[in-house]
Amino acid sequence: MHTSLDCLPCFFKQILESGRLLGLSSESIKQIMDDIGNELKHFPLELSPPEMAYHMQRLFVEKTGREDPYLDVKTMSNKEALAVIDDLRTMVRTSSTPLKTAVKLACAGNIIDYGAFPSGINVQGEITKILQQELGGTNSSLFEFDAFQQALKSAKQVLYIADNAGEIVFDRVLLETMADQFPHLELTFVTRGYPILNDVLVKDALDCGLDTVAKVVSSCSKTPGLVLSQADPAFLELYHAADMIISKGQGNFEALSEESGPIFFLFIIKCEVIVEHTGGKMRELVLKRNSRPSL
Repeated sequence: MHTSLDCLPCFFKQILESGRLLGLSSESIKQIMDDIGNELKHFPLELSPPEMAYHMQRLFVEKTGREDPYLDVKTMSNKEALAVIDDLRTMVRTSSTPLKTAVKLACAGNIIDYGAFPSGINVQGEITKILQQELGGTNSSLFEFDAFQQALKSAKQVLYIADNAGEIVFDRVLLETMADQFPHLELTFVTRGYPILNDVLVKDALDCGLDTVAKVVSSCSKTPGLVLSQADPAFLELYHAADMIISKGQGNFEALSEESGPIFFLFIIKCEVIVEHTGGKMRELVLKRNSRPSL
């Protein structure tokens, strides 16, 4: 997905709110704004939003002096989500459509996103809302569950590209459900390679038990969204060998929506640019096949 002009003011809003969340001074926040303003002069709109977001977050690392400024946020999000994993499993197990319920929960869990909500979110509050909501009707044009289920039946190697800490507990429940219903699947769970926002790293995946249901690997990506041109060549071999790819989260959608391949995008809509791009509405659950066939 190309960067929209509407993304540009959002970049500066992210700088302001993230800077305050991380305790930076007004002078440091202003300096980051100045630096990004200079970079925007040379930033082609043909690139995806995650590629600019990487530059922003690099500056936060420099200003805070912390390699992983969101470490505490991620640890808290993982802990609070793990506390309700049995509740999530119960919702799936008692559902008349367990796989669909697990997909909806995974979509809803994508709300735990400090890129979309840089001033911070009430993780426990959002989890409570997810547990209490009906997870009822969905837009059939944006929630292609039948095609997803059929793809799982015929797939063998499935690559699940993760997004944020906390929500990976919801991903684990979905992967457990997939493994239960389709025991032939070889599941691989993909993390970022370096700290960026509250995106998941290998350690987060291991802390949340993803290795009990899938092989955990790093893409070695530095961007908050898997930009293939910046991924590790060894990972790209896995990527191109997969016969089904589940791209989790809005950042991965922004980075991969122009790529070809057997991709299903799974996320919750959190910004007006995505509303316009998908034809959906804010906070709508999305399970959408890639419109570009495999090469």
